[in-house]
Amino acid sequence: MIYFPKQLKSQPLADKKPPVVDLPGHLSLCEMNYYRLFRLLPGLRKGREYWAFHAGRSTEVERDLHIQVSVTDEAPYTTTLDISQSRADKTEPKIVVRLYHDAEMAEIVSWDNHRNWFHHYSYPNPKMYQPDEKLALNRFLGEWLTYCRELGYACRENCEEVLVTKK
Repeated sequence: MIYFPKQLKSQPLADKKPPVVDLPGHLSLCEMNYYRLFRLLPGLRKGREYWAFHAGRSTEVERDLHIQVSVTDEAPYTTTLDISQSRADKTEPKIVVRLYHDAEMAEIVSWDNHRNWFHHYSYPNPKMYQPDEKLALNRFLGEWLTYCRELGYACRENCEEVLVTKK
């Protein structure tokens, strides 16, 4: 016979509540990301297909993030962007973002070859996703776009030269 101390005896399982998904919050986050992308990438509406810039506070360009954004697919209602960043000799994960022009929303559809996330995961899980992985990735995208907007600067090859003459 096995003896269980009183506090370790199995208790009936409480009714599990379904996970709460903040759909309005997620949709508003995707809307904000859409506008953040258009502010960060001038010419996106006019058909431009490539951007490159640096972001960071370092005085040495090698220590800053080098960001490249390219349009990989364009349709009447959607645009797909590949976003990659690197620093020195280190390559960071690649992000694929889809813009939905009719809904004016943007969301991450792939992160370093991971895609098709569920709205909620039990934790722990085999891939160690967060319980709200999809929301967390889109929240990260918003913070990252804000960082690039505040601390980014254009690469010289993307700038037009303007000749100024003194009078």
